[in-house]
Amino acid sequence: MTHFSPIIKRARLLFKFFLGLVLSGGFVYPRVSKKDMSNKNKRRAALFSLLILLAVSGAAGAAKKNISISLSKKEIQDMDSSGLTLVFYLKISNSSSIPYDLSQYDYRVVVQETDYFSLKTSLEQPIRIEKNGVTLISLPVKITYALLFDAVKGIEESQKIAGYVTGLMIFTDGKRREEKTPFAFPGEFPVFKDLEIDVHPLEVKTLTVGGAEFTFAFSCANRNAFDVVLGDLSYRIALGGRDISEGVIKGENKVEAHGEKAFSLPLILDFFETGKELFAVFDQAAADCRFSGEAPAASVWGEFKLAFSKNEQIKIERK
Repeated sequence: MTHFSPIIKRARLLFKFFLGLVLSGGFVYPRVSKKDMSNKNKRRAALFSLLILLAVSGAAGAAKKNISISLSKKEIQDMDSSGLTLVFYLKISNSSSIPYDLSQYDYRVVVQETDYFSLKTSLEQPIRIEKNGVTLISLPVKITYALLFDAVKGIEESQKIAGYVTGLMIFTDGKRREEKTPFAFPGEFPVFKDLEIDVHPLEVKTLTVGGAEFTFAFSCANRNAFDVVLGDLSYRIALGGRDISEGVIKGENKVEAHGEKAFSLPLILDFFETGKELFAVFDQAAADCRFSGEAPAASVWGEFKLAFSKNEQIKIERK
């Protein structure tokens, strides 16, 4: 209370001064008739309210905190069908002439107006906020879809989920005096669905005891409500338990929202190099196939990694 006494005293003196002017007629209005007195009283009341607001605002402004927290940016990391991490990058500004340490904080995450989880922690190694300086820190929030769907009902098919993080950070100076600073920032994220890889029948154009010319085809389906752009896709193909091809599909391939992208790989095998037993594999109506691959991917929600491995029987068709 001692710290704010001069501020409150000045605000009271200012308030009394202007109040005296209002009540004594210090603010002169043009002469008005009796029927306009109500308008004059309204103007006086409005001015009276404004003076109160100015006095209070002046006192509040003088009591400004040393530490402020603002949002620098936010991004989504580690996104897959199990969940994602929503990272808030916070800018902590210290306007005082002494350093502070961030010693503890607590926060809660609210999704669709429902509490998802909360956390309270003390830092073993406090974070130093230098005097008259700015420090950037990250606040990662792990979203696990299974836990989220259990806490918030009916959002499994939502295209975009709204939420926010709110909490309190506690800072201490060299004399162990605390300054508590609240924060609240919004954050949106998707319900991400894995891209689906579908292997098509093998089309054999030529088959001889010496080798085969064929086409391996597959498609990539995007069940999300946003486009996905695949980078260089590395793949490996095995047929009948034998590796037959590996390589990279270069370039950026866009898979539109709720769309599908087809890929076709024309291949030639030399059985004298890969093994003559592959002739019997290609001469069947179907064979065991293992198809795996990975590629970097980008979307409006950030970057992630496509990785897949499929083991199934595929048809072998001769053209």
